[in-house]
Amino acid sequence: MLSVILRPFTLRHLVIVLWISTVWTLFPSCSKEEGPGGTGSISGTIIENYYNESFSRVIYQKPAVDEEVFILYGDDNTLGDRVFTGITGEFRFKYLYPGRYYIYFSSRNPDDLLKVDSEKIMMVDLERGEDLDLGNLEKLSTLDFDDGSAVIKGVVKVINYVNTSQWPNLVVKDISYAMEQEVYLSYDNQDFYQERIRTQYNGYFEFGKLIPGEYLVFLYSDDVTGETDRVVLKHEVTISEFDQVVDLGEITIEKR
Repeated sequence: MLSVILRPFTLRHLVIVLWISTVWTLFPSCSKEEGPGGTGSISGTIIENYYNESFSRVIYQKPAVDEEVFILYGDDNTLGDRVFTGITGEFRFKYLYPGRYYIYFSSRNPDDLLKVDSEKIMMVDLERGEDLDLGNLEKLSTLDFDDGSAVIKGVVKVINYVNTSQWPNLVVKDISYAMEQEVYLSYDNQDFYQERIRTQYNGYFEFGKLIPGEYLVFLYSDDVTGETDRVVLKHEVTISEFDQVVDLGEITIEKR
């Protein structure tokens, strides 16, 4: 048999109920883990820095627009939420309870030889009601040498000698434009060339869509002295502006 004892609700009982209600309101985190529903926030701004492939030079930077940013709640590996950056690269996760969070987005890793994006992760400890601003966060990206808009151009002419004349008494037959002459381009002090083109009918050549950096333009000429088969003609070029145009003028080679 169940017995229920009813007692009058006194002022003392009222005080106890109000105290319990107040404690529950002030300390909800006793039973609530990281996640949505709180009054805190985590924000930041992602700036995308574009480097050359070797990460030896910053080409330019801009706010990362429409960049995906993710948040994990506590030590749970399950995705908590995802937002996209605005036109200034800013993002914000709102209505968070206090606790530990992980914020991450994709970025290139200079030490990754595979040259693929990886996750850039930040651990954040958020206080109750805190609006935590992570400030500017760097996203790394890379550009190929021909992802720009600069130009290196020039014209190649060739000195042709009379076949019967010999060094050092060579006789010039004519000087003309070098058509179909191979011209090479190397970027960032590489040991190999990045691009090879041929001159047009008027000797003109142009390397376009170049990013800032150090370049070497070179081509081969016959060695009219007979000491070797051919000699290399080199032109070092520094591009410092994204839309720069460098004119090497006329480059003269010799043919035996």
